[in-house]
Amino acid sequence: MDRFIRKLLLSLLLLPATHVHAGSSFVVSPSVGGASISNIDGYRTSPFVRVDGSFHPLPQFGINVFVAHYPGFDSSGGGNDVSIKINGYGAGVTGRWPVHPHAQPYVRLDYMRWDAKATGLGRTLAKDKGGSAGLAAGMQFPIRRIFGIKAEVSGYNNVSGADIRQFSLGLLLEF
Repeated sequence: MDRFIRKLLLSLLLLPATHVHAGSSFVVSPSVGGASISNIDGYRTSPFVRVDGSFHPLPQFGINVFVAHYPGFDSSGGGNDVSIKINGYGAGVTGRWPVHPHAQPYVRLDYMRWDAKATGLGRTLAKDKGGSAGLAAGMQFPIRRIFGIKAEVSGYNNVSGADIRQFSLGLLLEF
């Protein structure tokens, strides 16, 4: 794991013992959705799963860590089937605006470290790893004090040469 991510995770674990802000909270948010590669033709969309863990020292500002898994962008052309699988993790910051008790828009900027693997013909064709910045915009809909749902559009540029665009729906558990 990247040194920066280890330090950030450790900081998030230590913050609850030291915070004194009345509005601070923790948010766990699993989400699922569909992702597509925007600049490489011949591949279908892939489902994906993402889990975020955030600490909000202020209601409007949060620091988050996440893991993401894309099980396969499969080739859509005839001939040999190729699948690209991506796993990632990272950290970011979130700004949210509680403009209404039941609808809160937010923006998130994050950085994902990823591992990509292309398979086909029964073997691994290529492997790649790196990091990419991402941007997300979404809307949170609190239902109860600690429970809600969210909808989000997001994207990452240059993930092993491809740009990923995605839409997801998720749960919010805020403590």
